[in-house]
Amino acid sequence: MRITAHADARMNQRGINKKHLGLVMDHGEHTGDKMVLSAKAARQRMVALKQEIKSLEEVAKKGGIAFVLDGVHVITAYRANSFSAAAAKKVRG
Repeated sequence: MRITAHADARMNQRGINKKHLGLVMDHGEHTGDKMVLSAKAARQRMVALKQEIKSLEEVAKKGGIAFVLDGVHVITAYRANSFSAAAAKKVRG
């Protein structure tokens, strides 16, 4: 997105940077000719991200997680760090 000189000046005056612009564009609500990311919506997004971080921490603590898929079906699941190529080779012959 191109930023006009006027918008760049106003952003600088108001302490708004390009990262903020990106957040508003990604998570804001289009209202007429403007995009708005309200404080409430920002807080809701923060809660969602904190929940996602918690889940990612759980996955990391387990050593990663893997799913075996067959098209649209989940066949099995296991901890990614528990897979042994040598053991799998023995099973297959």
